[in-house]
Amino acid sequence: MVATTTTGMFLLCFDALCPCFGSKRKDGSEDPVLARGATSSSSFELRSISDRISGSPLRVPPSPSRFSLSSPPSRNDPLNLSLEQVIKLTRNFSPALMIGESYFGKAYRVDLQDGLVVAIKRARKEHFASLHAEFRNEIALLKKIEHRNLVQLLGYIDKGNERIVITEFVANGTLRDHLDGQHGLVLGFGQRLEIAIDVAHGLTYLHLYAEKPIIHRDVKSSNILLTEGFRAKVADFGFARIGSTEPGQSVIQTDVKGTAGYVDPEYLRTNYLTVKSDVFSYGILLLEILSGRRPIEVNRGAREKITVRWAFEKYNKGDVQSILDPMLTESVNEDILNKTFDVMFQCVAPTRADRPPMKEVVEKLWKIRRDYAKTQNRAEVAL
Repeated sequence: MVATTTTGMFLLCFDALCPCFGSKRKDGSEDPVLARGATSSSSFELRSISDRISGSPLRVPPSPSRFSLSSPPSRNDPLNLSLEQVIKLTRNFSPALMIGESYFGKAYRVDLQDGLVVAIKRARKEHFASLHAEFRNEIALLKKIEHRNLVQLLGYIDKGNERIVITEFVANGTLRDHLDGQHGLVLGFGQRLEIAIDVAHGLTYLHLYAEKPIIHRDVKSSNILLTEGFRAKVADFGFARIGSTEPGQSVIQTDVKGTAGYVDPEYLRTNYLTVKSDVFSYGILLLEILSGRRPIEVNRGAREKITVRWAFEKYNKGDVQSILDPMLTESVNEDILNKTFDVMFQCVAPTRADRPPMKEVVEKLWKIRRDYAKTQNRAEVAL
């Protein structure tokens, strides 16, 4: 359950694809964040997005406890496994134990004798040389971070022609799998809001509270793992970068890496990366959580192919209900939806200066969660 990356070319131009950001809302007022012209961007190598078939959904039982504060994270001790032990535990990397596949390689579920379950990621031999930087990068960063909403590193092996990462096992699969209905469940609106808050907490920690600011660079639904209790954890730090630590300097210049549809258009155009690039990706993810749609819907018509453009057209007409995932059958208060989509569109503002920091996003979503809980309580009393 790590990021998949294949090579391909993708040209993303917000002036051409999303002119909606310069339009006016239904009430005739111009949104100060959305009214500015979008910037065009350059082409770059990105992974392709595979389509999945949705399963038959069932309701996920409501979780009132999801509205309470999280308990402190339970941490596992570091593991010192030898390559020989890993080969034995994975039954020589048996396909029967494989739980995911990506550009980096394949991931396996392993049950240790003490009852601990871990995920073991093995680098692909064909990408061994090119993945060396990503491997070292992920290890260096994961060793320094500790947060309940970030996947925990337990160990690694860098020996001969084997590169292996050992992390905590997150049992409930990826967020994208759940949005596709592959687990036979439909996430309720409250659960989606909680997942969004969890991810925002994880990114806030990376940007503000890690030893040095960390920019993830590949925030997307397939890099969000869910626990059995539907807590979200951000995974895959192969593309992550340390942000600028120079006083008064907030950007670093680097080659563009990420996933088509999620990448900051300013980063695409200029190669300048900041924490606000993660904020843009997060906004796209938030829209995906709410709508169930991928950022780029390759099989839809031209007006719906770019999800953020399609969503803004609906939002601009005051039709926010139709943006919601059709698998969501519950009725959600329209004021709650408007506030949530307001946050989302602020995050995907074409210019990074207009995007809020992740800490502010968390604060806004907490208020929305509080208001949503009140509407749910009133609805229950009415019954």
